[in-house]
Amino acid sequence: MSQKLSLDFWESQSLDFEKKIMKNIIIDRKSKYTVVGWQVFSEADVQSFLKDLLRDSYFRKATHNSYAYRIRSENGSILESKNDDGESWAGNCILRELQRENMVNSLIIVTRYFGWIHLQSDRFKNVINATKLFLEEK
Repeated sequence: MSQKLSLDFWESQSLDFEKKIMKNIIIDRKSKYTVVGWQVFSEADVQSFLKDLLRDSYFRKATHNSYAYRIRSENGSILESKNDDGESWAGNCILRELQRENMVNSLIIVTRYFGWIHLQSDRFKNVINATKLFLEEK
């Protein structure tokens, strides 16, 4: 389930590319993490990109495709949303990193292939680090 929040920020950054994929940037006890970023300007853009992404069997077969996005609306407010895709709190971890970097018009998806070894709380560290690595490369 996604949650929405509208806030007002004036000095924000935006991804300066359309699409970027970083495959297997973290491998931890056989779990593999891939990050995808996309520049979005509306919720329709987000839904369209997610639909296109899931056409690719790599992403469709993944255990989790957690994501978060922030979009600046026409009135200047920020629309935020996240989705865990079964990986509890993963969407929130991604959203928090987007907020820290004050990113707007940005969608980040962290894909996890579960390696059959439970990572406990390390899975959150991996989602956060994958997002940070991606944002460092923006």
